Amino acid sequence: MPAPAAPFETIPAWRIARLRQALRDATQRGRDLASDGDALDHRALQRRFAEARHLALKAAAKPRTKTTRKGRSFPITKQIAIWRAILETRPANWQQGDKAPFGRIAEAHRLASEACRNLAVAPPRYRTVYILWHKGVPSPDVTKALARLETA
Repeated sequence: MPAPAAPFETIPAWRIARLRQALRDATQRGRDLASDGDALDHRALQRRFAEARHLALKAAAKPRTKTTRKGRSFPITKQIAIWRAILETRPANWQQGDKAPFGRIAEAHRLASEACRNLAVAPPRYRTVYILWHKGVPSPDVTKALARLETA
């Protein structure tokens, strides 16, 4: 049986919001690489700062690559190949929410698979092409790369 709590060891409900905010602020300061951990006098705040700093440094050191839902890498070359095939087969006046003309997604998948095989990258699943077709627009990185390819 646990010992009864001392009268001042419990936290009043009106202080919980301020405590949570202080912990959130320490985490935000840890994510900011320009910030230093000064004036964090409580060990919980120091711990939150240190954890967030560790994650921020780890993320800054590792280049960001897109991954699939299951965690597999999704190289930018593969994304470009898929989006090129989609934009090639999708009608020019296409808007998000429009239905795909019969056979166009299958054609985009075929073109993307060929391009990926030429790049020595695993071909995309049909579902990936289907989802990206209906998503609407490529990511900013892919858009920049596609623009560079068009001008070259």
